[in-house]
Amino acid sequence: KKNRRQKKKAAAAKAAAVQSAAGEGDLKTKGAKAFQRKDYKNALEYFSQAIEKDPEDHKLYSNRAATHYLLNHYDESLKDAQECIKLKPDWHKGYMREGQAYEKLLQYPEAKNSYAKGLEIAPEDANLVKMGKAIDELLDELKLSEQESAADNPEGDRFSRLIRWMKDGGCKFPKLYMKYYTEDYRGVHTLCNVPADDMVLYVPRDYIMTTEMAKDSAIGKAIRRSRYDIRSAHSWLACYLCQEKHDLKSFWRPYIDILPDRYSNMPIFFKDFYKKFLKGSYSLEMASNRLLDLRSEYDGICRQCPEFRKFHHLEFVWGRLVVITRNFGLDIHGTETDALVPYADMLNHMPDKQTDWKYDNKLKGFTMVTNRSVARGEQIFDSYGRKCQGRYFVNYGFTIDNNFNDNDAVIYADLPEDDPHYRMKIKYLHGRRMREFQVPAHYSEDSTGQSDNNHPRNMFSFFRFLHARDSELMVLSTNDGYKLKDVEPISIRNEIEVLKHIQRSAKKSLARFPDPLSLDHKLLKENKFMDMNHRNCIMMRSGEKETLHWYIELANKAIPMLKMSWKDLKRVAAKCNQQRNRFNYYVTSVIVPLVKNQK
Repeated sequence: KKNRRQKKKAAAAKAAAVQSAAGEGDLKTKGAKAFQRKDYKNALEYFSQAIEKDPEDHKLYSNRAATHYLLNHYDESLKDAQECIKLKPDWHKGYMREGQAYEKLLQYPEAKNSYAKGLEIAPEDANLVKMGKAIDELLDELKLSEQESAADNPEGDRFSRLIRWMKDGGCKFPKLYMKYYTEDYRGVHTLCNVPADDMVLYVPRDYIMTTEMAKDSAIGKAIRRSRYDIRSAHSWLACYLCQEKHDLKSFWRPYIDILPDRYSNMPIFFKDFYKKFLKGSYSLEMASNRLLDLRSEYDGICRQCPEFRKFHHLEFVWGRLVVITRNFGLDIHGTETDALVPYADMLNHMPDKQTDWKYDNKLKGFTMVTNRSVARGEQIFDSYGRKCQGRYFVNYGFTIDNNFNDNDAVIYADLPEDDPHYRMKIKYLHGRRMREFQVPAHYSEDSTGQSDNNHPRNMFSFFRFLHARDSELMVLSTNDGYKLKDVEPISIRNEIEVLKHIQRSAKKSLARFPDPLSLDHKLLKENKFMDMNHRNCIMMRSGEKETLHWYIELANKAIPMLKMSWKDLKRVAAKCNQQRNRFNYYVTSVIVPLVKNQK
C-alpha cells in the first residue's frame, strides 16, 4: 500500500509538472502572438508571467527585452538583455538586445562592444553585421564632428568643464555640440544625422535645478523663515542662483560659469540709443514695468530677509533673467515645478519645434526626443511657445519673423463724454472711462493672450457696451449690472460705431510712432542693421504698426458691407466662406448674422 501511495504521488507530481510546462508554453505563445500583432503591453505581461514560471529560460528574457525596447523602456530592456547573456553567454541575440538598449540610452561605445561580442559568436548574422557597421560609422562621424566643432568654441575651457561635469554625472548628449555665431550668440547643432523619435539629451534628476531645491537651500529657508510672500515663483531660483554664484565650491559652479554674464540684448537694459528706435512702442513701458517689478521684489526680500541683503540688486536681476530665458516647466513625480536644465536650455527658439521634452519618471531624468529627422550639422531647435512679439522681445531679447498672427498692439477704449447714457455707464465702470487692450490682429477665439485685455473679442465686447443705446442696454443687463465680456454683436448701428471708434483709436496709437510702416519694411528688406538689437527694435515696432493698420483697414472694408442689403451681401459672403482668413472670419461671424437678421 505504501508503494502504491508513493507511485500515485510521483505520478501526480509528474502530471503537475507537465501541466505547468504546458501552461508556460501557452504563456510564451500568447506573448509571441501579442508581440506579432504589436500589442506590446499584453506581450510584456505574458512574458513576465512565463519568466515567473521558468526564470532560467534565456529566450524569455530576450523576448521581454525586445518588448521593453519597443515600449521605450530602455533601462528594463538592458536589464533583461544582460540577464539573457548571463543565462546563455554563447547566444548572439542577447548581445544584440544589449547593444540596441545601449544605443537608445546614448551609450554608443558600450553598444559597439555588445555588437562586437555578438559577432564573435555569429559573424554571419545579418542584423548584427548591419548594427555593428552602423555603430562604427556613427562613432567615427561623432569623433570627426567633435574635432571639427572644438575649434569653433571661444569659451572652450568653461564649456569643457561643463561637459565633463555633466558627463561625470550621467548626462548624455553624444549627438549634439555647441556652435558659436558671435561672442554672445550660440546654438546647439547635431554631430550626425539624427532620425525622428531619437533621444538626443538625457539629464538625471540630480543635475536639474528646481524650485523645490531652491526653497530647501540655505537662502530659500531664510526667505521662508522671514515670511516674505514671494511674488514670482521665478524668484526662488533667482535667489538660489545668487547664493550659488558666490559659492566657489558650489556643485553648480560648472553650470553657472557658462551662463551669460550680461544680457545686453534685453530691452530692460537699453539706453537712449536703442530706445529712440522704439518710440511709440508699448515695449518701452513693458520693459520699464519689468524693471520696477524686479526692483520691488528685490527690495521686499531684503526688507524682510537680512540674509539676502549681501546680494546686489543687479545680481538678483541677473538671476531672474537667467530663469525667465531658460526655465522649463516640468512635472516630476506629480509635482509641477520650474527647472533649469543644463544644455537643454541652450537650444534656440523656433515656432515649429524639432524636439519634445519631459521629465521621465522611469528614467529618473529629463529627456529630449526629436519629433522629426535632423541632418548632420543642422541647428536643433526647441519652441518657447506661441507668444506676442512683445513677450519674445522683453522677456527673451529676440523677435520672430513672420509673427503676424501673434503680433499685437495697444488700442485704447474710452467712453465718449457726449454719450447719452454717460452717467450710468461711468458709474458702472467705477469712474474709469478708459480701458487699454493689447490685442493681435484678428477676431477669432484663438488668442495667445493670458489676460482678458489680450483677447480681441473682449475688446469688441467692451466697445459694444460703450456704444450701446436705449433698448440695446437691456440686452446687456444682468443681475450684477451689465455684461462687459462675451458681448455678441448687438446691431448694425452699434457695430459700425464700434468699428469707427476702434479705427480712431488705432490711428492715434499709430501716430505715436515717428516713422511710417513703409520705412520699417524697407529697413527689414535691406537688412543692413548695426546689430541684432537694432533689428529687433524695428521688428518689434513694425509688428505693432501692422496690427494697427489691420484694424484701420478692417473698419474701411467692414462698414460698407454692414450697410449692404442681405441680397447684395450674400454674393460677397459666399466668397468669404470659400477663402478663410482673418477678415473673412469677421465677415462670416459678425457681418453676415447682423445683415441677415436686420428688420
